[in-house]
Amino acid sequence: MMREETWHLCEEQERVPVVEDPPGVRGTLSPALSHTQRLPHKTRKLHSALERMLDPSWNHRVYRLAIAKLTPPIIPFVPLLLKDMTFIHEGNRTLAENLINFEKMRMMAKAVRIIHHCQSHMYAPISPLRGRAPQLLEDPQALRISTCSEQSLSGRSPASTRAYLQHLKVIDNQKELSRLSRDLES
Repeated sequence: MMREETWHLCEEQERVPVVEDPPGVRGTLSPALSHTQRLPHKTRKLHSALERMLDPSWNHRVYRLAIAKLTPPIIPFVPLLLKDMTFIHEGNRTLAENLINFEKMRMMAKAVRIIHHCQSHMYAPISPLRGRAPQLLEDPQALRISTCSEQSLSGRSPASTRAYLQHLKVIDNQKELSRLSRDLES
């Protein structure tokens, strides 16, 4: 399941969820799970490649080069763009000798152009169900599990999605997550 989702995200050029995927897989609790240990070599290799791409050394150089090769539409890693813009804003004076610092404005405009470039083309999603076996498409449970399918997305209203997100319970307590992990494994 995880391999299909990660591969689909790479196909769709959706790098933000892919950015969040490797830390979740290599977290302190994940290696303890027997399902994580049973991942195929190909999946573990894909995740190690994604981890190398997301390496923060050299100011995320590998990630920036990978994004530069992609064609829009792209979902950029927004925290990195915000970090760049904050660095530009706080690292350069707006006025230099009572004159506007146009170099700062050019750098800021370049950062904004990156965002504009990422959304410069219309988004045409590739179905996550494409390429799967026909019997899987007929299985109602498989369709229910696939939250990205056109059927499941078209049946949801923005109000129901908003209500779901408002009542979503996020567990960020490491002890509670460890307890739940042990309960799952036993």
